[in-house]
Amino acid sequence: MGGVSNQTEKANFRSLLEADGAERLEDKLNIIDVFLSTEGHITFEELMEILREKGYDYDRDFVRQTLDRMVELGFAQRKKFESQPIRYEHRHLGRHHDHLICTKCGKIIEFNEPSIEQLQLEVARRHGFQMLQHKMEIYGLCSECTASRKPLMP
Repeated sequence: MGGVSNQTEKANFRSLLEADGAERLEDKLNIIDVFLSTEGHITFEELMEILREKGYDYDRDFVRQTLDRMVELGFAQRKKFESQPIRYEHRHLGRHHDHLICTKCGKIIEFNEPSIEQLQLEVARRHGFQMLQHKMEIYGLCSECTASRKPLMP
């Protein structure tokens, strides 16, 4: 699964912000750099914590506005999984994926299964539907939660 590098993403974000005449450009680039260095799906609070750990002391409103701008420009996606706080993930250009979500511990596993992708396209085609995008979220228990679960019957 190829994709666009984090450096390319950061350069593209810089270009768009410069075209907008954005203030505090370097601070915003620091935020996107930290965001792009994360893996998986993070909450706003987790991003704030990582920024603090890296020595940045940005105002919460400034970080939230920057994150909102990243979503508006397509550099991040806002995800709301059942009964979990809003999470953010990279846009993963050129790397489509779906999600397995554990309803017990909240773990999120990204996956890409070409046979599922092909089947979805075939279903859309059979119905005369031109698919533009889709998302798949499968809810259940991860292997760790399944292993720690007590059997229903002895």
